[in-house]
Amino acid sequence: MDVVIIAVAVITLAELLTDGRPVPALLSAMCGLVLLARRRAPAIAIAVTFAGQLALAALLGWHEPTGPFGLTLLTFLVAGGLRPEWAAWFGWACGLAEAVTVEGHSAGDGVGDISLTCAFCSALFGLALLVSRRTQANRGLAERARQAEAEQVRSAAEAVTVERTRIAREMHDVVAHSLTVAVVQCVAAGDDLDSGTAEMDSVRVRVRAAEGACREALDELRRMLGVLRFGPGQLEPAPRLAALEALCGAITGAGVHVDLELTGDLGALPPGVELSCFRIVQEALTNTLKHSGARRAAVSVQGDAHGVTVRVRDDGRGKVTEGSASGQGLIGLRERAAAYGGTLSAGPADSGGYLVEAVLPVAEPS
Repeated sequence: MDVVIIAVAVITLAELLTDGRPVPALLSAMCGLVLLARRRAPAIAIAVTFAGQLALAALLGWHEPTGPFGLTLLTFLVAGGLRPEWAAWFGWACGLAEAVTVEGHSAGDGVGDISLTCAFCSALFGLALLVSRRTQANRGLAERARQAEAEQVRSAAEAVTVERTRIAREMHDVVAHSLTVAVVQCVAAGDDLDSGTAEMDSVRVRVRAAEGACREALDELRRMLGVLRFGPGQLEPAPRLAALEALCGAITGAGVHVDLELTGDLGALPPGVELSCFRIVQEALTNTLKHSGARRAAVSVQGDAHGVTVRVRDDGRGKVTEGSASGQGLIGLRERAAAYGGTLSAGPADSGGYLVEAVLPVAEPS
């Protein structure tokens, strides 16, 4: 628009100079250049421009050549795009006053010519106003979308932080259990040695048991590196796979019948893996209860020598909000699975419903 304003001002200046009218030419150029200040002072710029055009028409004997009239039409277009909008309507009023005055002195057909000129100028103003409003609306939508995206990213980051904090609190019990076992075995081995009647096989078994417990504790501590501090919450015993039956019973009582199947070698799973399996099932069933509209769900936990596979499937709509509007529930579960080198997938099942599947590997004892 700045380029158009400058071009029209130059054309008008050249036309009037060619006609031998230097003073009107200078005034017309000033009217055009004043419009360049419309962003800083919209009301003043538009009022001064129309006032200058009124003076220009008077200098030209109320007969405007093509150039000055084109500048008037351009000014109406500029007025429609002014912000705030009250400045645009103020400019429209000033423009109509200028047009009526000029046409009143120069129109040969009186009211008819005045009405036609005002209608044409108002149509240009209205077109510019409509475009300006749509542009502002699109900018507002784009800004809200940007803010929503930034909020989603922030919420996802907060969800990861909260979940890691909770994992750290729960890991406290796992590590404490392993270290307690190690301490008990070491004390017992020491007592056997102090008694003078200890058998080496017995001491060896106790030391090996303490070593295994310490290795397990070290593995859990390595996974906790980078996790935030505990926070003020009270530490509670970490749930194990045995608690799944009660969890499924509670979900069944809430309206979604849950079938639980535990197969394979699950007794030798590390406590941290058991805890992650429980949390995955808990979050998946909570989503099923809240969002899927399902009537039945099936929970399968299958263990083998290499790891454990958890599947939770329902017969709902096949579209589940992930924990909350920002997907924080499954974000936390993926963090849990990743902490043990596993994977978690969630989405509509091929034969209907929704499926959450996690695979957690178990390191073979060295």
